[in-house]
Parts: sequence; C-alpha cells; structure tokens
Amino acid sequence: MAELEVAFRLPVDGWPRAVFETDYAYTSGRLVVDDHATVRVQTRRQLEDGVRGSLPGSGVSVAVRLESGQGTPQLHVWVDGHPALREDGLRARPTRSAWIHACLALAASAAGFTASYLYLMKAHALQNDWALKMANHMAGWHLLLTFTLFPASVWGQRVGIRAVQWVSLLFFFIHAGIAAANLGPSDAGTADDAWIATWNAASGVCFLVAAVYGNRAYRDMDPVAALRLGRIRPASLRKEIEPQRTQSAQRTD
Repeated sequence: MAELEVAFRLPVDGWPRAVFETDYAYTSGRLVVDDHATVRVQTRRQLEDGVRGSLPGSGVSVAVRLESGQGTPQLHVWVDGHPALREDGLRARPTRSAWIHACLALAASAAGFTASYLYLMKAHALQNDWALKMANHMAGWHLLLTFTLFPASVWGQRVGIRAVQWVSLLFFFIHAGIAAANLGPSDAGTADDAWIATWNAASGVCFLVAAVYGNRAYRDMDPVAALRLGRIRPASLRKEIEPQRTQSAQRTD
C-alpha cells in the first residue's frame, strides 16, 4: 500500500478523480484513474523529468511531473496540457445556505448579548456580584463567538461548518441550562430572571437550529459538486501547456 496518496480532479467531462500513489520520497509511484494505472513511475529522476500516459478508453494524453526545488516538492498532473486540480486545494464559493448558517449563529450570540445586558442590569439593581460575573462571562464568550463562528461558517469551507455545528450544540446545552436555572420565582424578588431565562432560551434555540441546519450548509459546500456545477473557476483552469521537461512517455492499459 502506498505511503502517500495525492488526489487530483482531471479537467475532462465530469472532473474524474485521479490518485497518485507513491511514498514520501517519491522513489516510485503510479497515477490511478478508475482503478487503472494510467502512468507508472520507476524512479524519482523519471518523475522529475516527467512521464506521459493516456486516460483509459479515451486516448487523451496525461502527464505527471514532480517539481523539487528548494522547498517542498510539488506534484503536477496535466491532461492535454490543461492542469489538473489538487483535490485538497478546492474551495467552494460560499453558498446561500452557508450565509444563513452563519446568520443563525450570529442571531444566537445577539440573544446571548441581550441576556448578558439583563444580568448587568440585575447586578446594578441588587449589587449582586454573581450576576455581574455572569454578565461579564456571557459578554466575553459571545464576543468571541461573534468573531469566530460567523467567518468559520462563511469562509471556513466544510471544516468550518462542522466546527460551528459542534460549538453551537455545546452552547445550546449551556443556554438551556441557564434558562432553566432562571425559571420560577426569584430569590431576590425581581422579575429580571424571567427575561434572562427568555433570552437564554432564545439563544439556545438559535444555536440548536444552527447545529441542525449546518447539515444542509455542509452538503451544499461540497467542493467537488461546486466544481462540476461551475462554481469553482480558479485561474489555473486557463490553457497551460505542460513544461517541455516532460520527456519520457509511458502508456498502460
């Protein structure tokens, strides 16, 4: 089994997947497309010079070359002179569902800020140190969430959306607990607790909706689906003829 697998999407109809299997020293390897070894490489020098093959059943030319300069070696694949795209480098444009997901998290924090303000009012009215501490903690946490969850959902791709979902689920339970703790008559004889419970419950509900709705945002942000739908148009898709260093050729069935 190969120690290193580098996945590409080939610039032909359907953007099929190609995986280059090698080791971390690039001493040998092969490019696999649809379970066929399209290109085989025997030595690293051969890979650095460049190797050619053809896609199964089409005769379309495919080339692989390793650039190993001063920095990290970079593996490149071309199909008829068009560069293939590294699968781990694909980034889908933010979809409407990603923006909605981010706004749900933002609304949850807005409700949390309101609850924090009510705690602050209670602290001043009753000279209650515990209420002041709650106001400060809630304001601090929701300030942090505002500057992390929103950008993570919109620009963090699928990883960011998953992270927002897990954080939202955690804060749903936290706010549900705070809301439950403020239900019933107040020991201090104030009606503020009812409103504190209400806004904590509202924040918890928004966080819960964000956690659930994130599944749709995650699905819509599939970069491969976006590529096939034309929602990824990087500059690298322009016509580029592979370097002339691709000298050796090899064709396999």
